[in-house]
Amino acid sequence: MVSDLLADPEQLRADLDRMIGLERSTVRGDPDREQEMWLDKLTEVNRKRTRYQEMAADDLTTFDELRVKLAEIDETRSVAERELEALRAYRAHVVELETDRDALLDSLTDIAPGALASLTPDERHHVYKTLKLRVVAYPDDSLELSGMFRESPNLCDIRTLRATLSGRAVSCRGASSGIRAIP
Repeated sequence: MVSDLLADPEQLRADLDRMIGLERSTVRGDPDREQEMWLDKLTEVNRKRTRYQEMAADDLTTFDELRVKLAEIDETRSVAERELEALRAYRAHVVELETDRDALLDSLTDIAPGALASLTPDERHHVYKTLKLRVVAYPDDSLELSGMFRESPNLCDIRTLRATLSGRAVSCRGASSGIRAIP
């Protein structure tokens, strides 16, 4: 099944692009606008901290009041920094997905899809991980496949072939028998 998938690099690129698009759609709002908002919040917090310290220096507030205000400011700063870190991690994750996609597609020009069997286990694992492929074997000898692969009329044949290669003779008569698909 993986070899057949890799035989069509353009479809694979489209599927991987769709996966990356789905990943981007899980983020609420505009990450750039959100980052700008949190950076503005940090700037505001720094200004407030300075103003409160100046008020304390001018004896316009007590040290107890200052302590309370600075604790509130520190909490706001912590929230802003956590949110900024989450946005950075999200962006790094998307860049990693794009890099993995590009590396996988570049490697396809170097190896034929039929050469998948000649890859080392680590190389095969990297390909499977990039495609988010997963197979679940059930006690009734059916298999459930999920991952980033195209839906096609002959996918049942591909899955049946995969099941046969794994030593399981599985018929493919529909979703209730043989191999079930997860979109």
